[in-house]
Amino acid sequence: MAANITDEQPYPASVLPRAKTRGIVDLLLTIGVVALMGLSSYALDFLGYSYSTLGGSILTKIHPATYLFSLALCIAVIANRNPVVYLTSLLLRCLGSTFLLISCLLLWYFISRYKPDYAASFLIDSIMAAGLIFMLFRDADDRTRLMIARLVHIIMVLNCFIAIVEGQTGWRLFPFINDGRQQTWEYRATALLGHPLIGSLVTGVYAVILMTVRDLRGLNERWRLPIVLLCMATMPSLGSRTSFTVVYATAAAVAGLGALRFLRGGTSSVRTLVWLMVAVPFGIVVIAAMFQFGLFDNFLDRFSNDSGSAQSRVKLFSLFKDFGLADFFMGESSLRLDTNVRLSGLEEGIESSWPGHVLRYGVVMSVVLWFGIAGWFVDMLRTAGKGGILPLAFVFLVISTSVGISGKTTMISIPSILILALVIKKNGAGSQAVRSERSNALDCIERRIRVAGPGAIQAPDPY
Repeated sequence: MAANITDEQPYPASVLPRAKTRGIVDLLLTIGVVALMGLSSYALDFLGYSYSTLGGSILTKIHPATYLFSLALCIAVIANRNPVVYLTSLLLRCLGSTFLLISCLLLWYFISRYKPDYAASFLIDSIMAAGLIFMLFRDADDRTRLMIARLVHIIMVLNCFIAIVEGQTGWRLFPFINDGRQQTWEYRATALLGHPLIGSLVTGVYAVILMTVRDLRGLNERWRLPIVLLCMATMPSLGSRTSFTVVYATAAAVAGLGALRFLRGGTSSVRTLVWLMVAVPFGIVVIAAMFQFGLFDNFLDRFSNDSGSAQSRVKLFSLFKDFGLADFFMGESSLRLDTNVRLSGLEEGIESSWPGHVLRYGVVMSVVLWFGIAGWFVDMLRTAGKGGILPLAFVFLVISTSVGISGKTTMISIPSILILALVIKKNGAGSQAVRSERSNALDCIERRIRVAGPGAIQAPDPY
């Protein structure tokens, strides 16, 4: 029983957040989640907020959601009865995310002091935001998590529908602009989440969570399979081969294991069987028709002709051939690195986060940053349990094969929201069951007292 009480109250009662204050914090967290998932860089630029374009105020180079997360965390600390004690408790309970923030601050100082030709603003939205999100979710109650989970489901379903329409018609909700030029030739959808690589990663993580996590928050079980099929139908419109392969391989493995369990005598609900009987034949007919009309031609062409994208991931290691001792510790200058990238024929840039860090900042500061990122991954795994393993492995794979967190992206911040809001840790079922058992016992005693009178029963100790 003592262990259960400890799990329910992880920090002293004297530093518990005030109810009204926590309500404001949770509201800002919820608005920040909607802003982060609904306002991509393309949307911000389209609305006149110079986020990724040249010019504009330096304040506009940070996503509005990050401001909301920072404000929420400040209110949670300052408005507490014991701000210092609460902040210390929060940092210790989120030790991995604390290391992440510290490592980012150290790299920020290093860039401003020794690498002024590089911008450090990418650290805020790409990496630090993930640590802030984790800290805010750490003390969020089940009601807030449920509200955010429902909003996440709505946004993801809406994004899938918009992405399918964009991919098949060429219409854009927001202009697809890279380096100041509109990508009119690009078929890949941007929808609500922005760049196709980000959209495919987030959609893929969402689909993997729906397919592999048993205890899911905010979604009725009957909608799980239809939304999974919707996400799978969206992947060709987003165009990422890595995400497509991971999602479809996961679906094949889950379907294969389910069929094997069923053949070995396992049970399945009638609703699931009906869905399969209707969805499988209908899906085959729809896919065959779409293939016949050439709707998959652009996506299939990416597998046969990737414009050297796969080869560029091998070529990037040639950038290290002239790496001197000073470059090894301090990284190359921006001008020299850009020149070497162009001479090496890397039209898409450095498509891997880890070599990108080493080439720009040297091995010492890169390792410092990697330790912080590893700490964040550990925090996420401890919070999400087994349900977070596959989604986080998926995130790690994608950021290792793309610009990822070496540029200004949301490739770990949005997936962190999905995992923290949707995944219910299986280990938490025990304490929830204990609380439910206590509540049921007390309700039973109260009912018996009301019926028989206070003196007619001796209430047993419900604990």
